Amino acid sequence: MHTYSTDNDNRTVVYGLLGVVAWFLIVWIGQATSLLASSIPALAGGTISWGVAFAGLSTVFSRIGWKTKIARVTGASKSPDFSGEWGGYIQTSYDGDIPESALHESNDPAADMQRVAASLHIEQTWREISIHLSTDNSESDSTGATVLTKDGRWPSLTYQYGNKPEADTEPSMASHDGTADLSLKQNGTPDVLEGIYYTGPGRENYGKMYFDRRE
Repeated sequence: MHTYSTDNDNRTVVYGLLGVVAWFLIVWIGQATSLLASSIPALAGGTISWGVAFAGLSTVFSRIGWKTKIARVTGASKSPDFSGEWGGYIQTSYDGDIPESALHESNDPAADMQRVAASLHIEQTWREISIHLSTDNSESDSTGATVLTKDGRWPSLTYQYGNKPEADTEPSMASHDGTADLSLKQNGTPDVLEGIYYTGPGRENYGKMYFDRRE
């Protein structure tokens, strides 16, 4: 996974609070047991214990705590949770040959752009995210991402990716880089990620993306 930027970053404040909590935690442990005092000097024991406590609290918050209701209410974390499996399609301007087996069930042959079945696998922590998109013809992985929550009606996920086509695809399906800009819509069931994508020089394709969250 790689880090992502966001417009509601309270990480410095949260790390400070976790440090304070870690200190009170080791003080409580020191009062509850004499193990540290009997094995190593009090100062060294406190220093090591604080480091362990802080690392443990940071890990728990980064993996689980950031998406709890307490974190949301207190403002410790406002980043949406994108993690999970998503299924849907890419409506692409690519006009090369696409096997019928790769097309989405809702594809309209008479439309200007074809719908290709696709899936997203997203892993996310408080600081890092990884976005993997796959179709029958190619796969792509994110290389950078930005999460915005303050502007617009919906939270957005913008990410850059590198795409690698399958070895047996057409020569026009060359490796390329691109950008996707998706909005997270949570006004129904299931959640929906939809938006646009565009590729860099050499491909210059664009299109729409639509995914809904799968259990």
